[in-house]
Amino acid sequence: MKKIIKNILIIAGALFITLNCTGDFEKMNENPLAAKEVSPKLILPKMLDYGFNCRPWEYQVGDNLHTNLYAQYFANTASYFPSGRYEWKDNWVKDGFWRSYYVYLSKNLHEVKQMLEKNPQYNNMYQIMRIISAMGAARTTDCFGDVPYFEAGQGIIESKYDSQKDIYYDIFKELTEAATSLKSNKENQDVYGNQDILFGGDLTRWIKLANSLRLRYALRLSFIDAEKAKKEGEAALKETLMTSNADNAGIKNAEANAGHSLWTISFWNEFRVSKTMIDIMLTQSSVHDPRLPLWFSQTQGYVYGKSDIQYQGVPNGLPASELTKPQYTAVNNSCVWGLYVYPEWNQKEKGSVKEGTVPNGTIVKPQIIMNYAEVCFLKAEAALRGWATSGNAKVNYEEGILASFAEARQGVNSTLYSTKNDDEYIHGGNVKWKDTNDFETKLKQIITQKWIAIYPNGTEAWTEFRRTGYPLLTPVVQSDLSLIKSGEFIKKFRYIDDERNLNRYSKQTSLNQGKGDGQNIRVWWDTGRYK
Repeated sequence: MKKIIKNILIIAGALFITLNCTGDFEKMNENPLAAKEVSPKLILPKMLDYGFNCRPWEYQVGDNLHTNLYAQYFANTASYFPSGRYEWKDNWVKDGFWRSYYVYLSKNLHEVKQMLEKNPQYNNMYQIMRIISAMGAARTTDCFGDVPYFEAGQGIIESKYDSQKDIYYDIFKELTEAATSLKSNKENQDVYGNQDILFGGDLTRWIKLANSLRLRYALRLSFIDAEKAKKEGEAALKETLMTSNADNAGIKNAEANAGHSLWTISFWNEFRVSKTMIDIMLTQSSVHDPRLPLWFSQTQGYVYGKSDIQYQGVPNGLPASELTKPQYTAVNNSCVWGLYVYPEWNQKEKGSVKEGTVPNGTIVKPQIIMNYAEVCFLKAEAALRGWATSGNAKVNYEEGILASFAEARQGVNSTLYSTKNDDEYIHGGNVKWKDTNDFETKLKQIITQKWIAIYPNGTEAWTEFRRTGYPLLTPVVQSDLSLIKSGEFIKKFRYIDDERNLNRYSKQTSLNQGKGDGQNIRVWWDTGRYK
């Protein structure tokens, strides 16, 4: 009997600490003299920084070791990192994708909502937090499928799982109501300034972001729920969206991290640019993509005079035994620094640098969570679908490419890059827009250029690949996950172990259109346009 009681206590204790509760059970150890509320001024920057994986650990185990590999921006080159071959690493996924929403977004949003009655001056900040949380909720359901949403962040130990359709419908409501409230310009509101590390308290830019996100998520439903997609998309298009790169939503990390955790971890020689990314940038048009030398480096082997290959990427999902081969070593493949970390590196002639030396210099770039270029491509697809007030598809498409060129060159000395091939790139090869092309060809063009333009936002890129089947990615060389067969792609994350073990709702067979859970299960809006 003592053993049974002991086991019951262990299980109860485990349930008590499950991540999904994200609530206020800490009241048991509450200091009666401590502050009862935390100002939203202190909560907001943490929501942005932690909620979107701006810190190096969460960025590495989340975006870098998962979605940037799944989107084939990068390829793993370290034998001790198996996630690029779809092997499951629960603690990485938990820290990189689950906690970011449930601990840092939904919980904080709920707590600030409780303050509003006594503190109406927090209303604008709460609306901003609704936009942030909606973005995080979409990111989470896009990665996992059906997840706890309506009961999240409220101290409920076992939160019920909600359908992705219901979550998306509520996200539209949240974004619409938040933007409408911010437009009303309520008086006597707290001014947040530097605490808003995204827009510095500029409510106009928050409104533009909310409307732009609404268009993004409307198109997410275009193949599964066309009527709702068009309704929400056309409503968003009637509002003010991002209108230039000045509206880009970018979070700047510490200067020591060059503004973006990607630049910190790029020096560790554990990944290189994907072969898919390099090949597309070299062959899409009649000239090389002008962004290539800005984002990626000439191979060290080329600059040292030991190789004839100037730019090269690594195939995704190589087995550990292959990674030691010379063609896959770090020195023979392009790194992600480009001109941002070593501004003069790509100006070096073949064999002009002594082996083992690398010039210094860093350009600080923020971590972009949504940019104007993406909005242009969203409008291009909306126009392709015939949505009202979306403009001309060709004009939007070409504006998206130009906006991406301009964004890539921000902060870079003009002597280090050339614009002479811009026009030829846009009007050459597979990039050139032809009004006579069919819907599918045009969609492929739009999504492929969007995939390039939103780099390195791998989570959004992976999501769009699953929605559309574009760009045409290459199956991993080896899958270490039996659920994903040769020639197939991973469909979603499975639920983390804490949820599987401690939340009975995660085991319901009705989840994800009655297919349950697993990396081979498609999320609701994924209609199977890829293997």
